[in-house]
Amino acid sequence: MLCQAVIDQCTQDLCDIRGFDRTELTHLEKGYAECRAYPGPDCANDVGTVHGGFLLALADQTAACSGESLGTVTVTQGITANFFRPSLLTDEYIDIKSRVVHAGSKTVVTEVEMFNPAGKLLFKATVNLFRTGIVLDE
Repeated sequence: MLCQAVIDQCTQDLCDIRGFDRTELTHLEKGYAECRAYPGPDCANDVGTVHGGFLLALADQTAACSGESLGTVTVTQGITANFFRPSLLTDEYIDIKSRVVHAGSKTVVTEVEMFNPAGKLLFKATVNLFRTGIVLDE
């Protein structure tokens, strides 16, 4: 049996992440998307910074925007991500930028980067998307 401190820590890691309603699409063109998110206490982890799951979801959403700018609905196949520095709850916003680096008939590969207000790189990911075949009207 694990000690109570380990159980308590793991229980504390489970949290209700919110704040996605404070995310906006700020720029969109074919193969490229930018979003801005406004973090708050409702998207914090247990050490007082923005939860990595929140950042992963922002990457997923922004990648979908850049992928879908090509004209078809996409779903995520996989994400490979690196966290370079913490995103602070006191940061006014996080800028997320996604560009398509490969556009195949079935898959799209995007690169996503996130920056704090000072322009420091927080996060970088490669997001692989599957093109569902559902065509978006122009």
